[in-house]
Amino acid sequence: MTPEELLEEGHRLAKPCVHLTRDGNDYAGVWGGMGVVPLRDARFRHWISVASRIVPGEHGLTGCFSVYANQEDRATGLVLVNRHATLPPAPDGVKLYAHQTASLPPLDAIFRYGAAAVQAWLRTNQWQPEWGYSPQFKDHRTTELCASAYAEQLNLAGRSIDVVVGGWPRLWRVGEWDERPDCQLLLWTWRDSPPWIELWQDRGQLRVVQRIVE
Repeated sequence: MTPEELLEEGHRLAKPCVHLTRDGNDYAGVWGGMGVVPLRDARFRHWISVASRIVPGEHGLTGCFSVYANQEDRATGLVLVNRHATLPPAPDGVKLYAHQTASLPPLDAIFRYGAAAVQAWLRTNQWQPEWGYSPQFKDHRTTELCASAYAEQLNLAGRSIDVVVGGWPRLWRVGEWDERPDCQLLLWTWRDSPPWIELWQDRGQLRVVQRIVE
C-alpha cells in the first residue's frame, strides 16, 4: 500500500462536520453569554449554544441546545435542550456561523475500519486493526501522509475555529476507542481550551465531557 492509497482510504472514511467561526452568513450558534437554553446555577459555565439543524447525522435533536461545564467538577458538564427554541437575533454572547466541511479520521480509525486492502497491509506488517496506530508500528513511510493530513486539521495556528460540530473524535489516550463503540461525537470546543468541551450522544443519552491534558 502506498501513502497516497492510505490517504485515499482516509478520505473515503471522512465524516461530514461543521466549523463554527465568528465570520460567515449562516448564523448557527452563540459562544458564551447566558445560554439560549438558560441554566441558573453558578457552578456551571455556559460555553456554546447551537441550532440542532446543523449537527450532521442521525441524532434526533431539534430546536437548540446549550452546553455547560461544571466549574467545580472539571470532568463533567451538562446539556439542556429546548426543541422549540431558536437562536436570538441579538444574543448576549458572540454569534457563530456554520461552515460545512469534512473531518478526516485518525489513523486508529483507518486501521480499524479500513477496507480489505488496508487490512491486508496491516497483516503484512504483523499488526492487528484493533491495536490502532502507535510508534511501534514500523511502516511510518506509508502512514506519514495520513498522519500529517490529520494533524493539519487540528492545527489552529492562524485559524478562527471556535467549535467543530460532528466529525471524528480526537483520541486522548490508549484504549479509549473501545470504551465508546456506540457513541457519536456531536461537538467539541477549540477556542479557550483547555478544557476542551465535548458533547456525546451515548445510546440515546447526551453526555458532556471536559478534557484537560496535563
